[in-house]
Amino acid sequence: MYLVINLGLKSIRGIVFNEEGKQLYTTSRAVYSNLIDHRVEQDSWEWKEKLDAILTEISSIDYLNSKIEYITSTTSSSCILGIDSNGKPLTKVMMVSDKRAFLEAQEIEGIIKPHIKQSSISCPESSVIPKALWFKRNNPNVFDKVKYWIGAGEFLNYYFTGEVFTDSLNASKALFENGEYLNHIINEVGLDTNTLPKVKDIGYQLPILNKINRTFKFAARCKYVLTTYDAICAVLGSYDGDNKTACDVSGTVTSVRVLSENGLNSREGLILSQKLGNYNKFLIGASNNLGGGIIEWLKQAFYNEADKNVYYIMENNAHEISMGAHGIVFLPYMLGERAPFKNANAKGSFFGINRSSTIKEFTRAVFESTAYVSNDLLHLIMTNGLNIESMTVSGGLARFDLINQIKADVTNKRIKVIENFESTSVGALILLMVNLNKFSTIEEAASKVIKIRKIINPSEENHKIYNEFFTFYKKLNEQLLPIYNDHFILRKQIQSFSSETISNL
Repeated sequence: MYLVINLGLKSIRGIVFNEEGKQLYTTSRAVYSNLIDHRVEQDSWEWKEKLDAILTEISSIDYLNSKIEYITSTTSSSCILGIDSNGKPLTKVMMVSDKRAFLEAQEIEGIIKPHIKQSSISCPESSVIPKALWFKRNNPNVFDKVKYWIGAGEFLNYYFTGEVFTDSLNASKALFENGEYLNHIINEVGLDTNTLPKVKDIGYQLPILNKINRTFKFAARCKYVLTTYDAICAVLGSYDGDNKTACDVSGTVTSVRVLSENGLNSREGLILSQKLGNYNKFLIGASNNLGGGIIEWLKQAFYNEADKNVYYIMENNAHEISMGAHGIVFLPYMLGERAPFKNANAKGSFFGINRSSTIKEFTRAVFESTAYVSNDLLHLIMTNGLNIESMTVSGGLARFDLINQIKADVTNKRIKVIENFESTSVGALILLMVNLNKFSTIEEAASKVIKIRKIINPSEENHKIYNEFFTFYKKLNEQLLPIYNDHFILRKQIQSFSSETISNL
């Protein structure tokens, strides 16, 4: 049996699969994010507490006890915390959406350009190196005690094996390119590459620590296998084997990517072309800052979260309003944006509100914005020369039939709804099983494990209308881009002393 641990922005999950890739058992715990001004933080002590609870629960199940032979994990990328030589956390976890390292990122990108003229490497504030530099400048006493700067993936690697390591795709968020960290850049800003995790190939194996194995009753020779971060795994876990199909994974954030035989020689916009470990495959596309999290915000802001039918009520409200939400357009940049455009200071906006606007129009506009977000990322892929004919959908948003239909109409592509919503964990499982030679290729594994639940066809008539709304959505944001920065300067004058704990981001 195989255990996949999936640590995301709002939960940590433990999912057990059998040899055929069938899901046998799932359990989860909520993980909380604290938002204070530009901070988005989690607590690694909470990660450990929740992970211990999950493993204890799994070990209590008779048919799982002593049967788990391999473990892997997949997590959010681009978050960072400092640990000491004993693995003790010294800082809170600075999450991918945290904006505090905005100035450090600008400085580093200014250093990169003259040094690496032919490279497409970038260093936004979501990257690891600017965040470490922020700690150096704002908390030097703690910075000096840090032995390693790690993210969520490396935290779990260390938890299970006692070693600090990562994969090349995770390392690419820390100025790692062509098999090495960019020492001259990292050293120039006063950081030490020796404090960064060692980089290993996907499929790298180590035995589980004895104390972990004894405590949670895994198989006697249980091993830990390195895979990669959630956005990559989620694509593999919703891949139908067709290179003309894009994969839309909308959990807390939205990722749209396509698996391709070839990488991009030149790139337009903030698109990623990532080689998948040692495989001759490339993942092309990008992730934004907030996808399904938009719906969670809507629920928290406008609805009764305690109502067990809240999602049903939200979808019904959106159904009652015709396309275009009576002229209301929602720009969903609640946490800034990183793709298909980059602006850390972007904020959300409702445009077109009038005296008769109600919660139903707002709900419809938010639902439609999720499709505009996916379409924006899809256009980024197609602008770079890839032919896309259909799109799979998975993640929490795929549970909404109305959103799936809106995505079909907005993109004018066939939408394939994946049967298993745990696409991120399924993708990690596929990498795990291919590396264990249970399948010879990713395509073979995907064909055996991944099932399509339904196919939704677009309406040409609806697409014509939505195409005009999408064009307006883009135009509206383009007009606001310089104003976002003005708004940021204005907001800096207001000192916030309050914090908010949000469980669904």
